[in-house]
Amino acid sequence: CLPTVLHQTAWGQFLWVIRTDPGLDDEIKKELVNVLDEAGALVKKDDDGKEHALTYVIGSNVNYIVSNSTTLSPSARPFDVRGMLSDALSKPQFIFAGNAESMQMLFDEISSQRVVQDVFLWTRLDADDGLNVAYMEYIQSQAIRYFLPDRYDREIMTEIPEEKLRSNSQSGDVEEQKKSFKNTYTPPQWTYWCAQLNIDWFLTDPSDDPDHKNGTVFPVVHANVCVTPGVTVAMRGTFDPLNVPRLDHDKIISHLRPKGGSICKRTGLSYFDPKEINLNKKEAEDDGSCFHMATGGIAAIRSRTPTSAGMLGVNPDANQLGSVRLQPKLTPFMWQSMKKDFRVLNKDLLGTNAYFAEHVYDIAEENARGQCTKGHSCKSSSKDLLQQYVDLKRGMEGGFDVNDG
Repeated sequence: CLPTVLHQTAWGQFLWVIRTDPGLDDEIKKELVNVLDEAGALVKKDDDGKEHALTYVIGSNVNYIVSNSTTLSPSARPFDVRGMLSDALSKPQFIFAGNAESMQMLFDEISSQRVVQDVFLWTRLDADDGLNVAYMEYIQSQAIRYFLPDRYDREIMTEIPEEKLRSNSQSGDVEEQKKSFKNTYTPPQWTYWCAQLNIDWFLTDPSDDPDHKNGTVFPVVHANVCVTPGVTVAMRGTFDPLNVPRLDHDKIISHLRPKGGSICKRTGLSYFDPKEINLNKKEAEDDGSCFHMATGGIAAIRSRTPTSAGMLGVNPDANQLGSVRLQPKLTPFMWQSMKKDFRVLNKDLLGTNAYFAEHVYDIAEENARGQCTKGHSCKSSSKDLLQQYVDLKRGMEGGFDVNDG
């Protein structure tokens, strides 16, 4: 995920919080912080020389961007920025990167009277996934559109034209009748976004598949299901985060769209005069609900490896195989997008794929140990799949005999 975050066009306009296990091995922790520091990801300097944190690395297994099925500790408050910062400040020994003083200043700022004007955005990105480098800029722009329409660069129409066709039953002629209805727009208290077009990157064994030493890529297109990378929850600074519905990623759309805008207290549509819309910046259509799909290109990339918490889709499915077979141009297009839209270089893919090929069983075993521990995913199907890797490893180490015939 590192290159896809560092190259965000909105880099410096959001705070990156990396959560890791409080008991993370000291050498790995040191290496993680060094990688971020060398990449310039930790701090930025103002013109007056004052440093501001860009990234915090905190030791915490509390998941603040949670799904409905995630087990929470009693003290956890999902989507609560103040709660997250307060908890980190109470345990300064677990602030591994970024300093407590800078975090305290941020906490004071968002706890002040100005919070009435604030909108908080939480965007989820797991360590083995990535985002289009324009994704955060897009989400921030859409948050202004829906939450702060007075600051957006287009004016919402107070009347929306509605064209209907009415058939003349006597003559058979079709008469076009233009109508309009009043549009009273009220911004929401909260809303969800997620990505629609994505790339799945799969591991290969370089020794068995020398033509794909950098792995393979397949398309993911979901109209009615959200993938986890890029899931964003936005809410007003004065809104109680506990009142934002916690939804599993595959239930977000089916739960929110049918309910319309009433559950997030919005009314009307964010609709603009089509004559004034820039063709180079096509606006996503607003359906009036508390959910929006991020449109306009490939939004996210997922690595489908034994590091995946859910262990679903670690191999291409039939739909993905069929898509690239029917549309062979898709594959080179996705490889180009990996470099252009995600800043993922081929040399890094070669190294990552080779590393997994060598250590896949050890990685799967560590993932199996982490399943169902506090703050982590807990799926019996995941544990069963991971156990198959562990059994294979033990078999290769002489844990059991395989007899011919």
